[in-house]
Amino acid sequence: MALLKKAAWQGHAYAMLALGQTRAMRNDHEQAVEWYAKGAEAGLPRAMFAYGCSPDKGEGVAAPDYPAAADWYRRAADAGYGAAAVNLSHLYLDGRGRAWLKMPATPCFI
Repeated sequence: MALLKKAAWQGHAYAMLALGQTRAMRNDHEQAVEWYAKGAEAGLPRAMFAYGCSPDKGEGVAAPDYPAAADWYRRAADAGYGAAAVNLSHLYLDGRGRAWLKMPATPCFI
């Protein structure tokens, strides 16, 4: 764990993500969010995705923040992380991504 922390403090994004995941498994979600944020800001798509999951689930943050989750999912998806595109689409389908995207359900006739 000490080497992982050292690598993270030296700017290694994968170490930052790993520390966040370790903290999340230990139910220390506030610390997990901090490490995910550092990894996301370092440009790691998987960390962007994890950082988006926190406000989406409401873990490690004061309250769920769906627009923030959508923003980080979009960044991860734009960077090529496919799972982020899936989560982003679920936010939009549920109307949680942006208020102006919430549309009434319409039947699809084929």
